[in-house]
Amino acid sequence: MTVGLGGCNLFAPKSSNAPEVAVGPAGTIAVSEMGGRLGLTVQQNSAHSATMGNRFNSVVFFADPGGLAYVNGREVGEKGGLVVVGEMMYVPESLEQEIRRALQTRARVVSPPKRSPPAKRSPPLAWTSQLKYGPVVIDAGHGGRDPGASYYGYREKDIVLDVALMVSEILRASGIDARMTRGTDTFIELNDRAALAREVGAKLFVSLHCDAAPNRRARGFTIYAPRDRMRQASSFAAAMERSMLTTNMASRGIRAAGFRVLVRTKCPALLLEMGFLSNRYDARLLASKSYQRAVARAAADAVTAYLTK
Repeated sequence: MTVGLGGCNLFAPKSSNAPEVAVGPAGTIAVSEMGGRLGLTVQQNSAHSATMGNRFNSVVFFADPGGLAYVNGREVGEKGGLVVVGEMMYVPESLEQEIRRALQTRARVVSPPKRSPPAKRSPPLAWTSQLKYGPVVIDAGHGGRDPGASYYGYREKDIVLDVALMVSEILRASGIDARMTRGTDTFIELNDRAALAREVGAKLFVSLHCDAAPNRRARGFTIYAPRDRMRQASSFAAAMERSMLTTNMASRGIRAAGFRVLVRTKCPALLLEMGFLSNRYDARLLASKSYQRAVARAAADAVTAYLTK
């Protein structure tokens, strides 16, 4: 993604030379200590949210509003008790056992559904609407005169369109009414993308992008949720992060943002940065059809899990 296009902005990690000191209120421990106890890696820790996980699990804490904790997309514990001191989040020590009980020790194996006997052929008009869920709006960022980030011969607008088409196809095959803000290389105003979601009464909105940063070593995917409706989108964001971890791309966490395509929608909305085009390794992945299919499947699985829970 690139600066000045309004839909996304460069990642600028905060730095701090101050050592971590356990100065949280009584009965709380630092997120880093909680992660160590649970054998989880802290992937992101800020004054608003924190994420930790491993190959099979994702744990997300939201300090505001209300103090919420999610394990693999499901809320655990009582609301409240999360405290931020400086830039460090502290969580109730009592959450440890509840989180531990909710963790998966290995990947879940889902048995394929039993084959049903062939359905009787219906008259043509009877199957014109087989879609049971949605609508869901899939937004391919940039397009037309706006190429987005461009590195190593790859353009963001082309990659995100390919993935968006795959996501929509998977969702429709699953009975979900998927709409696209653009299905070709055309330029769509940011406000018009959000307006489409409002007009069709979208249940979810997902905007797809590729990241970029001056630091060419920056890698991984990032999930952004509307800063004014973090609680509304938190469960969907946690499900998306958990699903994206199956692609083996590292997570940079769930972050609050004021992107117009997010704050001007009414439904739970996310902006997914699928990896860094400015990183040579990520760029090759993003341009590969195998990774694009993996991301499309992960995004579609997160949408399906949220709509059918």
